[in-house]
Amino acid sequence: MKRPLHKRIVKFFLYSLALLIGLFILSYTALKTSLPQVEGTIQLKGISENVTIARDENGIPHISGENWHDVYFGIGFAHGQDRLWQLEMNRRIGSGRLAEIVGKPGLRTDRYFRTLGFRQKAEKAYSAMPQSEKDTLQAYADGINAFLKNRSGLLPPEFLILGVDPEPWTPVDTIVWGKMMWLSLSFNYRKELSRARLMTKLTAKQVAQLNPTYPGDSEIPLPDFRDLLKDLPLKQLTAYVGDEKPEGYGSNNWVISGALTGSGKPLLANDPHLGLTTPSIWYLVRLHNRTENKNVVGVSFPGSPSVVLGRNDHYAWGFTNTAPDTQDLFIEKLMDDPDYYQTPTGPQKFKTRNEIIKVKDAEDITLTVRESRHGPIMTDILDTKGQITPKGHVLALQWTALMDHDTQIVTMTGLMSSENFADLKEKISGYMGPQQNMIYADTKGNIGYFAPALVPIRHKDNKIQGRLPSPGWDSLYDWQGFIPVSELPNQYNVETGIIATANEKITQKDYPHFISRDWALPYRGNRIRDFLSSQTDHDLESMKKLQGDTVSDMARDLQPLLPIGLDHPYDAVVQAVRSWDGNMDKDMAEPLIFDHWQRHLTKLVLADELGEMFTSNIKRRPLFLKNVWSAATDISIKDAYYSLPTANDPSYAQWCDNINTADTIENCPDLSRQAFRLAVDELTSAYGENWQNWRWGQAHYLTQTHRPFGEVAALARFFQLSSEQSGGWFTVNVAGNSWRDMDLNSSSFGPSYRGLFDLNNLDNSLYVITTGQSGNPLSGHFDDMFPKWLKGDYVKIQTAAPIPTGTKVLTLSPH
Repeated sequence: MKRPLHKRIVKFFLYSLALLIGLFILSYTALKTSLPQVEGTIQLKGISENVTIARDENGIPHISGENWHDVYFGIGFAHGQDRLWQLEMNRRIGSGRLAEIVGKPGLRTDRYFRTLGFRQKAEKAYSAMPQSEKDTLQAYADGINAFLKNRSGLLPPEFLILGVDPEPWTPVDTIVWGKMMWLSLSFNYRKELSRARLMTKLTAKQVAQLNPTYPGDSEIPLPDFRDLLKDLPLKQLTAYVGDEKPEGYGSNNWVISGALTGSGKPLLANDPHLGLTTPSIWYLVRLHNRTENKNVVGVSFPGSPSVVLGRNDHYAWGFTNTAPDTQDLFIEKLMDDPDYYQTPTGPQKFKTRNEIIKVKDAEDITLTVRESRHGPIMTDILDTKGQITPKGHVLALQWTALMDHDTQIVTMTGLMSSENFADLKEKISGYMGPQQNMIYADTKGNIGYFAPALVPIRHKDNKIQGRLPSPGWDSLYDWQGFIPVSELPNQYNVETGIIATANEKITQKDYPHFISRDWALPYRGNRIRDFLSSQTDHDLESMKKLQGDTVSDMARDLQPLLPIGLDHPYDAVVQAVRSWDGNMDKDMAEPLIFDHWQRHLTKLVLADELGEMFTSNIKRRPLFLKNVWSAATDISIKDAYYSLPTANDPSYAQWCDNINTADTIENCPDLSRQAFRLAVDELTSAYGENWQNWRWGQAHYLTQTHRPFGEVAALARFFQLSSEQSGGWFTVNVAGNSWRDMDLNSSSFGPSYRGLFDLNNLDNSLYVITTGQSGNPLSGHFDDMFPKWLKGDYVKIQTAAPIPTGTKVLTLSPH
């Protein structure tokens, strides 16, 4: 007798559910085999003595070996264990081999990096390196490859989803990765493109006003090159390489002498602001040489054997980006024969090479790359058909990163191994870039600063000074050499006891060389110095407070531009924002209202002049707005450390008048009122009638992107980390947000690592990164530091013993 239908359905459902659960358990169990072995012993070739990798409760490896070769092998092995997919992606992106695994969507990136030629330059640099540097790179590569050869279980999920097998790592891959970071921290040529595009629509003076001179400085007027620029594909190239970095993009570091601390010894802090990714761009590690009993602790880049930021047993160090102008675009004039271009000494033939780009599920692409005497022809990237079509002029990029040698390895190992400031300066004096504000503090109580790099010198009669693409056929615009190392900015044991940098200007008026005109505004730097000088008993707790500070001095500086005399219901809202203390706390309404008001105000002031260019030029321009208001209205400028001086130029006033309304002359106060009403109406529609219930965190959402699954909605939630976030573009705890309609208020960059160093007892030093140590979403260390980072908490890394107690120990034994 058959069972009733409903019982058969229930039974079928239960069997099916049990089968699905079983399959899930089996699949999950199989996927868990992709996690690395962290205990036991593995016999390997490539090391002379045992190497121990002892992971603490946070997954941070303490790597100990008898010599530095074995230690570098060990960090390579650990990077392979925890960040294999990140290594693979970084190698492929920098070498222009992304389309091999993702298909046509990767072609845009591949064309860009093949044109830059990172791989070719890295190969030349490697061939010219001393054998000692080659040995360091090879030891690191051997460690990664030893993991690949001896691993068991499945590969991390990304490899399985895309059907990719990792290739052996090579020393050249490490050099390519260094050039990728150089690119991330070098963006002047994008600013040149932006100014050049604006020059085709605005006057030279308007372009200069839109990009105001650094407060207190003066500069020569921009030359009017509109006739030369108008036929260049500036819009297309800008869309390809990306818009300029927004104002506020940068990092913080500071060091104070013992005269300002409770312990009588220095304190040092660093938090580099980079694009936030899952996994973090950084990997915390301790390297220990047992024979020499030496330690180096801090953050490394997966892809490189060095601790980049951190401390050894004698001193601590930190970086912020100096943002020097080490990139120049040159307009090359083509001859009748398109294989040749004009130079100061006559026609010269382009160097060419063909790049074969393999594309998954499609035919190979051949890319012809041309190079002039200045560098690669960037406008050739736009020729997607593989046939170069001359149009009179092309754009070439000259950049220090594209030279045929590279000193990144010797300077980074020198940074780790020095014993005092003089030793450090000598060992890293050959550092090529990207130029960094390097701060220093040692256990003896000394503090210092040095900014080494190759920074080009331009001719004194060069009126462009790196602000626009320059005529490549005129030797006047050629680089004249580089700033001598002895004349690069440096300080030692300064009288104030404070050295702090936040990407603002680092040179005084009497400094004889041009470094940059694209400094960040000094809001963060001034706030940091004001806080540090406010007491003489600083400790790690006060340093934590400063690193977590979310008060925007930019917002406080622009409060006088807020409207007055608004009617109900806007009056109460504007009064709240006018009396607000500038704290960009995620649970407050005022930062949300202020930011939306500022966005609408910027659009009302600029959109009529810029037209279709406004979308690519929408960013915060606080000094420009202050200059406009001070010229057009009688605003009261606050007498405060954070208040920036204005240009005192009456011609700025014309920006408030809408050029599209001939019969009406608009004024700045009217625009401010209009912008505020638009902001409040917009937020009321999005978050309800009661403005006191609005929260900055509702809109200001951080996403730490994953490559490439951040672009795949069904996978992004498994591979990315997200959260509400406090802070803003100009807060010490930076957390910028987008003003683009497509991703309004979203945030994707901030303090990628925080380090606090106590030179009274270096083991008290504190660290945190934005994700976790592992790049595998199945690992417990995939995201365990994210909550700590959000709350402003830290972890310690002890060095009292080669193998700290309570760690999981993996021993690599020579085979």
